[in-house]
Amino acid sequence: MGASCVRHFGPDPHTVGGIATVIRLLAEHDVGADRVCAHPTWRPAAPLISARLAAGAARAIRRMPADQIAHLHLSERGSFLREGALLACARRRGLLTVATLHGACFLPFAASRPRLVRAVLRNAHLISCLDAAVCDAVRRILPDVRCEIVPNPVPLDESPLPADRTDEVVLFAGEIGLRKGADVLHRAWRLVAERRPSARCLIVGPAGDYAPPQAERLQVRPAVDPAAMRELLRSARVVALPTRAEGMPMILAEAMSLGRPFVSTPVGAIPELAAGGGVLVGLDDETELAQRLIELLADPQLARDIGERGREFCARTRSLEAIDGRWRELYEEARRSAGRNVAETGVLSLASAR
Repeated sequence: MGASCVRHFGPDPHTVGGIATVIRLLAEHDVGADRVCAHPTWRPAAPLISARLAAGAARAIRRMPADQIAHLHLSERGSFLREGALLACARRRGLLTVATLHGACFLPFAASRPRLVRAVLRNAHLISCLDAAVCDAVRRILPDVRCEIVPNPVPLDESPLPADRTDEVVLFAGEIGLRKGADVLHRAWRLVAERRPSARCLIVGPAGDYAPPQAERLQVRPAVDPAAMRELLRSARVVALPTRAEGMPMILAEAMSLGRPFVSTPVGAIPELAAGGGVLVGLDDETELAQRLIELLADPQLARDIGERGREFCARTRSLEAIDGRWRELYEEARRSAGRNVAETGVLSLASAR
């Protein structure tokens, strides 16, 4: 018996952000079940709206039929209190519970708050992670709870424009801050601009803790919606993300799905992506970053070759179809390993509550 309905709880899927993008894709394409719904628990920079969303999410969990699955999306810090409380509520109701760990800083957070992490995650029947280091840490903390690596899905274009037919455009997308390495890209761009007089750089995203100074042929734009972002990716030759900490950045997987190579750093799950269709450079190394960008701008065929390998990698491992099959399998195995029929347990729990 497959999962009939899965309900995802996390950031508003209509806002900008990696977790929001993942939830939106899962719900829009019914990934993992016959019916998939999204229940927002918060919205960036909107505390009053977020309070109402969290209350609405709690009501949704209390009203869920016992045969449905509650899938919570957590990162770190406040998320472990907000989504953690919802996870505990779902478990108390006898629902099958799943937790996905996102975020760039889970490992240091878990090291500093081990009791909180253990108390929250013990309410999950199944935990999924995006990279091996986080998965290993969770297995050490909770050896009795199954933890698996499940990549985020990405939609594939049927016939994307090849990278060698684009202009010399470097695209950075994400929060414009130090964690994402926007300062490193700015320093590298000065070197790139000297060597590639027709190249341009676009930095797109919400403002963070770094404001890039003006530079030749460098433009900073505010965050855009998903459709506009895909158009920017289609117009770029290469994506740059010299990040200092990550889980599995959606922007890189999205770039690969469109046949665009990327240049990034060996943190989180990025090395696995790079093996499919990207180039890695050292942390804080603007000189190496500039050199790799120059190579891809100067050699359109190289950009196309790497980009097409990346698209093939995504089709095999991160397509909506591949991740749909993986989640259906994991949901069913979690249901069986729970040692009871979820629907019957829910009925018993409600009966005993009376």
